[in-house]
Order: sequence, then structure tokens, then C-alpha cells
Amino acid sequence: MQQSRFFSWLSAGALILALAILKFGFHEIWKDEWQVWMMARDMGWLELLQNLYFEGHPALWYLYVKIFTTLYQVFGGAQHLWLQSAHLLAGMGVFYVFFVRLRFPLWLKWSLALGYYLFFEYGMVNRGYIFVMLIAFLLAEAAPLYQKKPLRVALLLFLLCQVEVFSLFMAGAFTLYVLLQSWREYSFLESLKNRSVQQVLAGGIAGVLVFLLTVVPRSSERNLQAAFAEPFASDVIQTAFQGNFVNTYWIGLLPDTNVFGVTTLGLSLSAVVLALLIWFFWKEKEVLLTFLFFHLVYFLFCSGFYPGGVRQWGMSYIFFVCCLHLWWQSGQRPDWSRYVILGSILLAQIAYTYRAVEKELLFPFTNARMAGEFLKKNVPEEVPIIAINKFEATPVLAYTGRDFYALPEGETFSYFKWTEKIYLPPQQELFLFADFKKVGGIIIISYQPLDPARYPNARLWQTFDDFNLKNENYYIYTLSKN
Repeated sequence: MQQSRFFSWLSAGALILALAILKFGFHEIWKDEWQVWMMARDMGWLELLQNLYFEGHPALWYLYVKIFTTLYQVFGGAQHLWLQSAHLLAGMGVFYVFFVRLRFPLWLKWSLALGYYLFFEYGMVNRGYIFVMLIAFLLAEAAPLYQKKPLRVALLLFLLCQVEVFSLFMAGAFTLYVLLQSWREYSFLESLKNRSVQQVLAGGIAGVLVFLLTVVPRSSERNLQAAFAEPFASDVIQTAFQGNFVNTYWIGLLPDTNVFGVTTLGLSLSAVVLALLIWFFWKEKEVLLTFLFFHLVYFLFCSGFYPGGVRQWGMSYIFFVCCLHLWWQSGQRPDWSRYVILGSILLAQIAYTYRAVEKELLFPFTNARMAGEFLKKNVPEEVPIIAINKFEATPVLAYTGRDFYALPEGETFSYFKWTEKIYLPPQQELFLFADFKKVGGIIIISYQPLDPARYPNARLWQTFDDFNLKNENYYIYTLSKN
């Protein structure tokens, strides 16, 4: 037992070290990662909570990052290192729980941990999904012990609801699992009278209420719109189905559904994946129902509101890992057919991790860092920098470490709101801004080449459009009346 625990700690440390080397040595931070940092840095605690409905995300990750922006403002240093450190600390918690607390054999832990979603998509990229893994894995450990530790389960359910809308569905599925466990011994009404069950339900209900209060829009400033014109239309449903199964569990086997669309082969393979997963959990009905409940709710959300992409679809894989642990804790072990199913999933995940890490080593994740360093080195502080599209310019602004301006307001900015429209100022307005600032010329940064007919005086100075994983390209212009 001591030897096994030693190797579990050693494994967690080795994986965290590998993650740290990649994060600090190779990973450039892109706009979605910087957005949270900038909001947390420049908003007060209450203001941050009041603006979450613009983001569509709950509070936990934003409040966590706020702690690190406060430390940055006290101690100084490089912003990207603080953000990377915040995420790595959460990642350390994930892999500690995964390797030391969960009860998989070590070979399976390594196989799962090296999968694309655990290691790269959520372990490398600085997003709140890292907290989904941390809390979900803790719940996978704690849920079967709900009668002994109901307050722990209740607290974890509450916290899980505060990370992502997808983790809200996970919290509902974990709650169902607790109820199914209770119904093994008690009737429905007797279960509801059970104090442990009541505490668990209270944690889940409180989590949902806080989610609704902080995330759901409360004014006409933002209109929630489906990503497709017709929610629950045939093409939307097919996209959600293919994305959630073959593009998730056998990732890399077929091209990305969001890019290349739905195919008959993709839908057929997705049906196969679903059937195989049902067969895998078949002998443990509580786990099977828990797994299917999450997938049903998630599929309905994707079909009706937001079909998502690889980043979002991976949430179902994380819940699969949780259900696999619940299945393993119940005493089940794979037979040869289940080893084949599990092996096919693990091989696809690990192969995709290899491809992702290879690209991370060979190419920049975004060109924002190079553009930011160029501006920092070559543009004097007194020369204003105008951003065309605040959304795209935010990561360059962060790496530059100085103010950018946006028109028509003519004010500095550091983050964007999703409801804001892209404003293309006419050249004359740019001249007026330069006159107001009492400078002979300005710098323009754009995410795409400027129209020479619209901006005849703009001169292209530097481009940053080499291949990068997030396709974030930048074009820097000088503009003067001469």
C-alpha cells in the first residue's frame, strides 16, 4: 500500500512537471484566457459578479483569478506568469486528486491523465474547465459516501454549479446518483426524509439558484441567441449528436464536425459509440442512468442553445471518467469486451494529445505575444494605439502591458463585452482622435488587413500572420496625415 501511494504521488508530480514545462515554456495565452484576467484585474469584486451575465459563465473561476490579479497588483511581475501560475496551481489539485485520491489502477490513471481533454484542452489552456475536473473528480470520490459525508457532497455540488453551465448538468447527474443509491434502501418518500439526502439536495438547489442569479441575463442589454438560426432543427440535432460522441470519445478519427459538417459515417459511428458506452456501464444500472441523464441534458442543451465545439464536448468525456470511477468503486471490472471499448477511447485520446503537444512545441498558440512584444519594443508610450475590434486585440494589449484605445468612445479598454459590435471608424475620425491627443500620427492594430480604400493613409508596418493554433493574426499600421 505504501509503495502504491508513493508511485501515485510520483506520477502526479511527473505529470504536473510536464504540464509546467509546456505552460511556461511554450504556451501563449489567447483571447479567451486573457478576457477573464483583464476583467478580474480591472473590476472590483462586486462589479465582477454583476458583469458575469455578459460572459455566460458562473463566478468561481473569475473570483479565483481575481485573487491572483490582486497579488499581481501588489507584487508586480509579468501578468502572463501570474495567470499561468494560477492555472497550474489548480492543475496540481486536479492531478493530486486524480492520482492519489481516486481508486483506479496506476496504468489506467496514466492512460486517462494523458488523454487530450485532461492533459491538454483543460490542463494546458487557462480556462475555468480546470475547476470542473477538480470538483467533479472530488465528487466521484465522495458521492458513494454521501451518508457519511453529506455536507462535503453538498458543498461540492454547490461549487460545481458555479464553474460552467456544463458542470451544472454534472451536478444534476451526481444528485441523481445519490438518489439512486438511496432508493436501493428506502422508498422515494423515505429518501426525501433522510437527513443526508436533504443536505445533498440543499447543496444542489442552492448551487442552481446562485447560478441563475449570477449568469442569466437580467436586462435587455443582452439577448441570448442560439448559435444556429433554428434550435432543435434537424441539422442542429445532428451536429450535437456527432460532436458529443464520435468527435469526443474517438477524437481525431473523423474531422471536426464544426468545420466539416455532419456525415452519414459520423452519425453512424456516434450511434456505435453511444451503444458501446451503454454496454460498458450496463451491469451497474445506477451508474448507467447517471451517465445517460447527463448526456441527455447535455445533448438537449447543445441542440437547443449552443452546439459547442471540441472544448465544450470534452465535458462529457470528463463526466465519463467520473462515471468510470463510480463504476470501478462499485466493484465492477472490465471483461475483454469492455477492455476493447475502453482501449479504443484511450488510444484516440492519447494520440490526439500527441498531436496537440507536437503542434504546441512547433507553432505558437497565438500570434498575440509576438505582436505585443513588437509594440512594446517599438512604439513610444506617448503614441496612441487604436484597436480595431477590442475582442481580438485584448491578448496583444495584455502582452504589450500598456493602454490601447477604441473608437468611437476614444477611451482605453482592457476587456470586451460580448454584446459590443465591431466599430470601423472612418479615417477622418482617426485623424480627429490624433488631433485630440496632440500627436502627429497613431498606430492601428487590426485582426485583418485594412481596406486601403477606407484607410488610404494607413501604411502597413508589420504583420503577424504566420500559422498559429488559434488563428489569431495581427496587422499593425501607422497612420498620419502626411
